[in-house]
Amino acid sequence: MDNFDYNVWMSKKIDELLNMNVKPNGIYDEEVIREYLIYSSSVKKGKKLFEFFKENTDDEELLKMLLKVLLDENEEYSNDSRYSAARIIPLFSVSLLKKYKKELSHAQNYTITNLKPFPKGIPDWLCN
Repeated sequence: MDNFDYNVWMSKKIDELLNMNVKPNGIYDEEVIREYLIYSSSVKKGKKLFEFFKENTDDEELLKMLLKVLLDENEEYSNDSRYSAARIIPLFSVSLLKKYKKELSHAQNYTITNLKPFPKGIPDWLCN
């Protein structure tokens, strides 16, 4: 697949994802969220998916889903969704994040830097 074909495929895939219901029956669909996470890291095309996460940083159910993905060490899935979850989680409000100190502390102990929600240093509120 050449670069042009890849870009066309990527655009179609992202459009397909954007038209999917992320919350069928009022509950986030983990598989769809994982795909959103994976494709949100695409430099040009993934911006719309990344915007979805930025627009919903007050949604505790979404945060719980991102934590579930991040902490899922099952090798059935690619780490790409976990890396993106780690990158997006810090966008949520501190007051919401504080409710999940245990999970965030666990993630901060990963040896792979890209799996740490706070790779540049642990926030003071997480230490206390």
